[in-house]
Amino acid sequence: MSINVFHRYHIRFFEYMYMVVMVIYMAQMTSETSRMMGTISGNPIPLLLPILLTIVLITRKRIRWNNIGLLALLLVLLIWSVLILVKYQAFGSTEDLSYIFFLFYAVIIAFIHVKVYGKQLLPIYEHIMVWICGISLVFWLLNVIFYRSLSPSFFPETTSGYNVLYLYNWIIPEKAFSDVFAIMLRNSGCSWEAGRFAIMVNLALYSNLLRNGIKFRNNYSVWILLAALFSTQSTTGFISGLVLYTVFTFSRINFKSIMILICLLIPLWFGISRLDFMQKKISEQLDFENSISEMYDSFSYTQFNLADNEYAGSLGRFESFYFDIQNMLHDPVLGYSRNRMHSSFYSNISSNFFLTGGLAKIFAQYGILLALILFSILGFSSAQLADDFHSTQKVALFLIILISAVSYEIWCVPIFTAVWLYGLFNKKIAKIRR
Repeated sequence: MSINVFHRYHIRFFEYMYMVVMVIYMAQMTSETSRMMGTISGNPIPLLLPILLTIVLITRKRIRWNNIGLLALLLVLLIWSVLILVKYQAFGSTEDLSYIFFLFYAVIIAFIHVKVYGKQLLPIYEHIMVWICGISLVFWLLNVIFYRSLSPSFFPETTSGYNVLYLYNWIIPEKAFSDVFAIMLRNSGCSWEAGRFAIMVNLALYSNLLRNGIKFRNNYSVWILLAALFSTQSTTGFISGLVLYTVFTFSRINFKSIMILICLLIPLWFGISRLDFMQKKISEQLDFENSISEMYDSFSYTQFNLADNEYAGSLGRFESFYFDIQNMLHDPVLGYSRNRMHSSFYSNISSNFFLTGGLAKIFAQYGILLALILFSILGFSSAQLADDFHSTQKVALFLIILISAVSYEIWCVPIFTAVWLYGLFNKKIAKIRR
């Protein structure tokens, strides 16, 4: 890494490495690196590490805490939290208080990120992701070629393979999939799952597009990011990436833009959708009614064969979306809180399955009013970032976060939350060199 990187972004080595740690926690490859979103109980070291590093960071960078956006959001969240604790009579519940702590923790960490790095947050993140993507592509090729003959078992295990220094999740097909469609392994990069890695790559692509527009010549970073995105074979990642490039294509609405859209993007999407793994995933998701019926059969089976809270699996994105809508309708005003034990799904349907995704979950957890406030902030941040980088694409961030959130949790995840709240915390910042 050249020293020019530090001059370009006006940061020091510690500030850069702090962001590397935040990206690793953002990826959540292991239970330890998921601690910034988890519960207080458990191994204290992975929980304390980002806290201690953040304390060091703010001692090196002066931050003014009398920010009206921060104070207003904390007040809203405090009112919501008190009402939730009253609703469930949970003032003495360690678990409920733990979830509330991590909500405020995520917001404060996001505020620190925005105030320390300003708009440089995205380019620094992009730079780190380009390096991680490059490393992941090398390991992914080795993983694909030697997946039967090479097993780096001297590294710690993950749920689907081995953790190679938190920079690559070496997938073991028999461990990761029920069938070995994994002869063509998916690149999970530094995350536990390929789709989650894909939405991290798309955020880096968004940064590149903000700064450069659609530019491929002498833009080596974008080639590495696109190669990594393709290697994930992620439906969510591909759709989000195509939407991203479509939005930026229309920065100039003229004949050339329309022809690019017709001659490139539509055939590209058609070609991608014809890939075997994409056809399989799309057909599985479209058979929604049958899928829900099978889910209820699974719920009945696990109810009689597993103990309460014993993990049986996680539902797919559309099934999860459906049940989170039911959760929202059951608790539309305040939501059921961040504790899934209070949800209608957990109480009335199954305590053995987890709901994935994050879009409907935000409405289900926080209630309709607070969720609308949060998504309004996201919309404002999307416009503010576009303004700060002199881009006309004010809805790009909003769209890719929305698409990504259908499949994965975004809110309260490190860096994602900082970008989400950027406009609230950083309405007026000094102009810095791009």
